[in-house]
This record gives sequence, structure tokens and C-alpha cells, in this order.
Amino acid sequence: MNYAVVDLGSNTIRLSLYSAAPGGGFRLLFSEKETAGIAGYISGGVLAPEGIEKAAQVLLDFRALLENLGEKEMHVFATASLRNIRNTGEAVEAIRGRTGITVDVLSGEEEARLGYQGALLACGPEAAGAMFDIGGGSAEVLEARGGEITLAQSLPIGSLNLFSQYVSKIWPKERELTAIRQRIREEFAAAGLPKGKAGNVCGVGGTARAVLKIANAWYRREPGARTLTPDEVEEIARLLCRRGPEARQLILRSCPDRVHTIIPGVLLMNALARSVCREKIFVSKYGVREGYLCHKLLKAST
Repeated sequence: MNYAVVDLGSNTIRLSLYSAAPGGGFRLLFSEKETAGIAGYISGGVLAPEGIEKAAQVLLDFRALLENLGEKEMHVFATASLRNIRNTGEAVEAIRGRTGITVDVLSGEEEARLGYQGALLACGPEAAGAMFDIGGGSAEVLEARGGEITLAQSLPIGSLNLFSQYVSKIWPKERELTAIRQRIREEFAAAGLPKGKAGNVCGVGGTARAVLKIANAWYRREPGARTLTPDEVEEIARLLCRRGPEARQLILRSCPDRVHTIIPGVLLMNALARSVCREKIFVSKYGVREGYLCHKLLKAST
């Protein structure tokens, strides 16, 4: 049986079509992404009608694509894109009225837990003393001890909203970098992050995958390498913040669609890595979409 899952995020909206085996397990058939930048349509905590229409149109396009493939059902969830706004109910109703699609808005804790459960499928329990998931509009942090989740929370900062709030052009100026770092420190102080560091940590989300690609290119590793150390994340952050020719080349070759968000994103990833990781970060190819598939859709159908 096939399951189409759409993650309506603050920066990107991604469709993933999975084939699920009757005895358990799944495989990804294909994935399609639209960089919608929903967070850019938020002003004063309210998602503008243009942003709602943008989200609705992407969902209609995805549904048409699935119908061409003979797939009739599409499961849509939203994270900070619709959670961290003042008009969540209005936006959900407007999308339903425009498309007929019901959007499941995840709480911050639920997003963290589903991201962790998805990451476990790729990283394994030995890599999962903690997890961070950096999205466009939020960052989820989770701590686990002996396989049990002891802390799961969502911070209202992500790669896109940090860019939108603090960067005037594409490349942040020094004073803008300072403002981003200060905002991250303030959010960390208010959040109450884990007191101790985990040896191994799972990194989830597009920012973590993009930083991994840049690091693999910079350190001349195999493209399939999936680990980083906190020191390496810090070195990549320093390199990108210098905004020199090497940084531009690495970004344009590794993640051109994140040219505007990668520097705020790597600053946030560096701060998280320093806060929760002692030894090694495993960057997971799975995350909240796979957690949603396994723990909300497949369990519900059995």
C-alpha cells in the first residue's frame, strides 16, 4: 500500500510517496519539493492571505501529480508554518475551503517526538542520546535516556525566520550575524535545554543535511558520509560567516536553494551542537515525515 505524506513547512513544502510492506517497513518511491517560503508571508504573527494561497496552490499541484500516478489520498501535516501564527484556525479552514484538504497541525512536542522516531530508523538507538531538528520556522530539541524520551521541546527560531527577521539582503552583515547569535542565546536561555551533553546525537532536517553536504565537500569526504563533530560544525560556521569566495562556491555547489538561509541555519546548528553533543552528530536521512508515516499512519491502519 502506498502513502503520500506532505510536510507543509515554513521554508519548503515536501511531498514524499512511500510504499509500505504488509509486515512492516517502507521504501521511498519519490519525493518532490517546493520552496514556498511561507514564513516570508507572516507579519505581526499573522499569515497573510497570499501565504495561505501559496500553500493551497502547492497542495493542489501535489494532488494533481499524485492523481496522474493513480494515487488518491494525500496526508498533510504542518509544523511551525501554521503552528506559530496567530491565525492558525483561519489558515487551516481557508486551505480546506480552497483545496478540500485537511491539514494536521503538529504541536512542537509532537513534532520533536515524531522527528526522533523517524531519525531512529536511520541512525539507530546508539546515535540517539539526543536529537535536534532545524526547520525554517522552528528548531526541535529532544533528549533520551535508555531509549526513553525525557525532554521534547520546540524553539520558535529556524533558518528562514532568522533570515527574515535579521538579514536585510542575501548575505548577513557583521551586525546582523551578531543579532542572530544574540537571539539564539536568548532562546536557549529561555528554553531550558538538556543540562548534560549526549555522546552521540541525531541531526534532522534540511539545514543539517545541507551543512553535512558542505562539510563533506570541504573535508573531501565521500558524498555518502553522514557524520560530523561539533568542532567541524563550528569550523564550517566560521567559514561561511567569512562570506568569501570559498563559502559562496561551497553553498552554490552544495545547497543553492538555501543560499539565503544556510548562514542563519549553520549558526543555529553550531549553537545546538555545542549545547547537546559531546562527540558525534549523525545526520539522518529520515525525520518527521517518516515518523509521521510510521507512528500516525501505519499504526492507525493496523
